[in-house]
Amino acid sequence: MNGRTKFRTLCGTTSPCRTIVAVCLIASLCTQLALVTSVAAPAPARDPEERNRQYQHAEALYLGGHLKEAAAAFDELSRAYPNDARIWLKYGNTLTKLGNLDNAATAFENAAAADPSQGNSSLNLALVRLEQAQAALDAARTRLTANSEEHAQADNLKRQLDSLLGTPESGVSVH
Repeated sequence: MNGRTKFRTLCGTTSPCRTIVAVCLIASLCTQLALVTSVAAPAPARDPEERNRQYQHAEALYLGGHLKEAAAAFDELSRAYPNDARIWLKYGNTLTKLGNLDNAATAFENAAAADPSQGNSSLNLALVRLEQAQAALDAARTRLTANSEEHAQADNLKRQLDSLLGTPESGVSVH
């Protein structure tokens, strides 16, 4: 089979103009496929020692009270290692201490998903949700009509939560 016959089999034509157009289209498709393949290719595995160094650095920031910097470091680690429950747990703890409860809850959910056997992430999620409930009750109590049935219900729930968690000023103690 000569080159012209092979091309006719591939492109269905031997006309020079159609051949050039067909070659350009094929080249364009191959280039696009190469780009898609390179974008979709998984990232190379990272060095476990480097991960541990980064984790220890982030944890040192956390323990040293540099919470914003620790949160940024744990955020970076969680993006690089999204299946590491230990990273998500510490990231959630950091966000909780910063008062970023919505994102802390998400981090604890991610930790629980990455390692369902890990109880601390579920416990911390429950504590964060309780603190969010406490804040919502505080807001409700200021907006509800005094001496209404709803206000009394909010007061009762608030007392129950306060007995579980302490005052809002004490915050949540994460594990």
